[in-house]
Amino acid sequence: MSKLKYKLIPKGAAEGRVPINLIFIDKKDVLAAGLTYREACNVMAKNFKEPAAIDVMDMDAITVTSDGIVVDYAVVAFASIDYGMINRDFGYLGISERPYSEKLLQEEPHMKQWNAIPAYRGKQLFRGPNFEDRLPRVAHNETQTITGRIANNNTGSEFMNVVDMTEILVPAYGALEIMHDGEVLIGPAGPEISVGIGMVVFETYGRIFNRSYGAGLTAHNSGVYAKTVKSDYPAIAGRKQTLAEYTLRALEIGLVPGRDLGCSPAVLSIAKAFGSPIAFDNIEDRAWVELESVGIKRSWLEAPSKKLSREEVIANADEIVPGISEGKLFKVSDICNICYAEV
Repeated sequence: MSKLKYKLIPKGAAEGRVPINLIFIDKKDVLAAGLTYREACNVMAKNFKEPAAIDVMDMDAITVTSDGIVVDYAVVAFASIDYGMINRDFGYLGISERPYSEKLLQEEPHMKQWNAIPAYRGKQLFRGPNFEDRLPRVAHNETQTITGRIANNNTGSEFMNVVDMTEILVPAYGALEIMHDGEVLIGPAGPEISVGIGMVVFETYGRIFNRSYGAGLTAHNSGVYAKTVKSDYPAIAGRKQTLAEYTLRALEIGLVPGRDLGCSPAVLSIAKAFGSPIAFDNIEDRAWVELESVGIKRSWLEAPSKKLSREEVIANADEIVPGISEGKLFKVSDICNICYAEV
């Protein structure tokens, strides 16, 4: 009998900071076990009786953060399991591939990273769900699976126990570090990440939205309250040096925050430190209200300051990038178990 390899970050890991069982499966291990993605999730439901969220990961593909930064991995399927089962109708979703086209790059300028950055060329792009798995999608939000107590939201990046209302975020760079056995920063997301999640880019079948908001706009549109939306949720984030590295790749090819990239506090702060242009006038007033609530003011961004080199930005990322001020750094190997499920 074959076995399916998976990574488990158990409930209670990282000194109690993780409130929900999180399961990550490499696509290569799914194929090695002779399974489809859905079959792999069913195997996990059969073998892992506790409530858990599942993400199936393709480490040879690319995806996009909510603020428009391309990252070289992708969630290709996700599920929620509880009581040894997956809900037949709402417990599983596959992710749709978005084929490369010049039209896509014209409509979504942040996707110029796809061919301008050599590491991404020729890779498959996965963002939002495969809608053949579910009824026709509306603008927001058919990017969730739910079984029993567990909801796996926003295409495998936000996980909730809907009974006790505990929740944890796993932003893209955190998932990347988990799969690479690197280091993760775990702590309350804080107001900056809460605001940043709403500073999205225009995408067709994106991880969260479908052709709904463009760079410079706020999807939250909740004024000074945007900083509280997810502020107290724990987050498993990547090291800030990792976030800076990927953001710099986008800035170095000429993409502009507020025009091509989302105006998240992280992207704006890195752009200021690196001396990159910012499309100030394209950032709507409602977005400025949210940014200013966490100290990101236009006057500060426009004020003269020393321009740092790429190396200096990365080296000083802990000071430059706001968010998770109360976080603690953990080696993934210290919080994550390598496990095998009977197929």
